Amino acid sequence: MSSERKPGRPAPWPAGALPVGRRVRVVRDPGWDGPWRCEFSGTIDSLAPPEAVRHPGARPGERAYWVVFDEPQYDAEGDGPYRKAQIWDRYLVPEDRCAAGGPPA
Repeated sequence: MSSERKPGRPAPWPAGALPVGRRVRVVRDPGWDGPWRCEFSGTIDSLAPPEAVRHPGARPGERAYWVVFDEPQYDAEGDGPYRKAQIWDRYLVPEDRCAAGGPPA
């Protein structure tokens, strides 16, 4: 948690981040068998703003988003089912609303 954040106030949503409610496709990593058992759809959740990924394998500026899944999912190791998880942005592809018959994004 940022030391600049005041107690009881939600952290601001980062500029340029995928917005709450955005439909996404969670994809598998082309370099290994994961992080999820299969690809699936979900929605960016408002639980918390995206946050920087603090991991040696993270890309510069990479964020993690809370995503609610359309259907419960299992991770690559078989754990689950999960209904929501924090997902690194490299595994999120915004879904084309026109392809689903909705208005353009």
